[in-house]
Formats: sequence, structure tokens, C-alpha cells
Amino acid sequence: MELTNLPTELLNAIPLYLTSKDIKNLRLVSKLFSDIPLQLSRVFISANPIDIEVFRSIADHEAYRHSVKEIIWDEARFGNPRSGCDGHEMELREAPREYMNACKENLADILGRRSMYAVHFPSEKAIDEQVKAQMPIFESWLLYCEYADRQNKVLKDGGDIKAFEYGLERFPALERITLTPAAHGTIFNPLYRTPMLRSLPYGFNYTIPRGWPGTYFHLSSEPWETEADKEQWRGFREAIRCLADNKAPSVKELVLDVHQLPTGLTCHFFDSPCREYDQLIDVLRRPGFRRFDLALTAGGQPTVDWMSFRNRRIRRALAEASKDLEHIHLRTDWGEEPDYRTGLDSSGLPYHFTPLLDIFPMEQWPRLRHFGLSKFLVRQNDVMSLLKALPVTIRTIELSFLCFLNDVGSYEALLYEMRDTLDWRNREAAARPKVKIGLEISPEETLYGRAIWFEREVDSFLYKGGPCPF
Repeated sequence: MELTNLPTELLNAIPLYLTSKDIKNLRLVSKLFSDIPLQLSRVFISANPIDIEVFRSIADHEAYRHSVKEIIWDEARFGNPRSGCDGHEMELREAPREYMNACKENLADILGRRSMYAVHFPSEKAIDEQVKAQMPIFESWLLYCEYADRQNKVLKDGGDIKAFEYGLERFPALERITLTPAAHGTIFNPLYRTPMLRSLPYGFNYTIPRGWPGTYFHLSSEPWETEADKEQWRGFREAIRCLADNKAPSVKELVLDVHQLPTGLTCHFFDSPCREYDQLIDVLRRPGFRRFDLALTAGGQPTVDWMSFRNRRIRRALAEASKDLEHIHLRTDWGEEPDYRTGLDSSGLPYHFTPLLDIFPMEQWPRLRHFGLSKFLVRQNDVMSLLKALPVTIRTIELSFLCFLNDVGSYEALLYEMRDTLDWRNREAAARPKVKIGLEISPEETLYGRAIWFEREVDSFLYKGGPCPF
């Protein structure tokens, strides 16, 4: 049967399952499909002129602007491409050694990531084709310089901020602001296909921008003191400033998405009073505010008695959140590998332990449906205290990459205690919380953006008499 002969009901349903790219192609097939509307539910903004141009075009389009529900702010920035230059690059037609090494590491990363798996993914063939089609490294560097120069011009004149403010006025259905430093993903495999990333030439191997500072090498978290410090989180600052000023009142969700990278907002944001802290509280207080995903760096905290987490300023901010809050997720970049445990002070539990209920004011969130905690130092009995404090509305729980201090507790023991002491099994099936646990793929090496996830196995153990997955 030809596609055009399908019943009208099926023809109308097909676009609901297609990506925007597929819909564009379908519109070219026949006049019958030429009027299918694009599903533009999200738009991208960054310090790149291409993203800004597309963002403004959608904001000015009377049909498309009404369907936008999410703005994703790509916070990744191209670094200084001329770092390490000695002035002879143009004459010798060679890229700086630092740039060449980064491109080589990209290719090694492709092989390293694949070695962690026993299966192959469909995307690998497309990546391999780009590897074969790589442009000369010198041409790659010249193009990188062009992208960096255009970006720096935007940062100087504030074009990204002006466009973002304009979008807040023009998208009446807007619900969520997402900020991410991870949009570029891995080489030839971006996390988001933003207009700028789609514009990159085929086979363009380049230094992957990561945006926010991170503790990639177990360094201390960046301070939150000067304007130069804070400018590193440009999108986050502007987003909470605008929302605190009650722009785009329809926005009810704020997401910091690091996609498992060891980065996030510096934990020193919560060290002392500042204008941005007050603005964040104003955002959380918004009537109907329902989702907050917070990613923090925690590097250096063991040496200062975990001050950023123990001063209760995180709790005070979260306690101001709307009673309508349904989703909360806190993630840090603290590792769960064995070397992290051995590096902790010998006094162990009392020194490094921060009670979870000193951070999460569960009594303030009667409508909570999702709770998530990732990369955090915990004690098993304290995790149980928090789980018992969750409201009956809870439906999903994520406990990923947790480090049980001094080996007091484990995922295995935690699951047994959850099964045997919580009353969740007595609830109706639809009201039982779904629990997801994430672990690193390898105990020796972190594979950013990939993990082993246990969900069906945990559900079977907790509620159906299945074996413990650990």
C-alpha cells in the first residue's frame, strides 16, 4: 500500500513519532504532506551567531513560537585557539601542538569508549565515516579560530543575552530553561544537534568545548566571588536574573544538565550571601514551580569540612521552593571510585558525613514525584531516613554513583533494607516508586556520558520476588 493511501487517522498520527529532520523530509515527498507542521518544542541559544539567528527567527515566526516549551542554553565555549602559538603557524601551515594533541585524543577516545562495550551501536558507522573524512588539522584549526572569534564578538556585545530576553517575551508556552556545558558531546557525536553544531563541516575534528569549569583532574571548585568568576556561568546567571525579574511567568522548571560530566555550578555559590543566591530563591518561589535539577562541583570540599554543604544555605534555598515542587535532583562531581574512599580522612564518617535531611527539606514538598541523588557521599542508614521521609506522591527515585562512606553500607545492603522495611510493596502497583541505580561502566576509568543502569532489575527485586542485581 502506498503511503498516500493510508487512512487519514494514520497519516495524522505518523508525524507525532518523527523527528523534526524526518518531518522536513516528509514535507518534500508529496503535496499531501507539505502542510505538516514542524514539532518545534525546544530552541537553542549560545554565544554563536548561527544559534542566535535561528533562535530569533523562531521567536519571530507566528506559528512556531507558540509551540516552544524549552530553551536549551549551550554554555560550552570555544577556548583560546591561539594558545601555544609561537607565531610561525601560518608560515609553516601547522596547528599549535596543544590543538593537534586534543584532536589525537578525540580519536583515541572513540576507540577507548568502544572497548568498554561488548556490543556495537548504530551510530558507530557514521562516526567511522567522519573519521575517514577528517579535514587536514591545519584547516581544522583555522576554522576553529573563526568559530572562536565569532563567539567572542557575541560575548562582548551581549547578543546571546539580548536574544534570550527576547525569546522569553515571544514564547508564551515556555516551561523549562535548561543550561548545559555538554552540548558538543563527543567528537562526531554531539549531545544536541544545535544549529551551530549542525553547521560544522563533515569530518571536522576539533578541541571539544566544555563550558563550565570542572574538576576533571580532581582540582578544587572555582570560587564565586568576582565578576570574572561568575562570568564562567554566564547563561545560568542571566537565566535566574531574568526569571527573578518575573520575565516569562510560564517557566516552571530550571535544569542544569551536565550529562555526567564532572562539572556544574560551583558549590561556593552557597558559601555566603550574594545577589545570585537571592535571585535563585526568587525563581524557586515562583507559583507552580515544579522542577529543579542542580549540578554542583565539590572539588576541595574535604579540606574545608564540607562547608558549602554543611552551612545549610542549600537547604534554606530549597526550603523556599514552591509547594508545587514535583522534581528535585542533586548531583555533584564527587567520585565513587575506590581511590576516592582511601583519600578521605581517617576519621571517616563523622568528618565527611553530611545528613541528607540537612540538605533536603522533604517536609516542604508534599507533591514531590521524583527524587534524584548522584555522586554523593552517604551512609546507608541516612539514605533510609531520607527515603522514609519521602511523601506518598513519590513515583521515581534515582540513586546513582553513590559513595558509601568507610564502606558502611552498599547498594546490595541498601536494596535489602528498602525491600524489607519500607511499605512500598503494600501500595497499589501504580503508586509504587520506580527506583533507578546507576554505576560506572568500569571501576578503573570513568566513561563520561555512559553508565550501567539498573531499573527493571531493581523493580523485580523490590516488588516481584526477583534476585538482587548486586
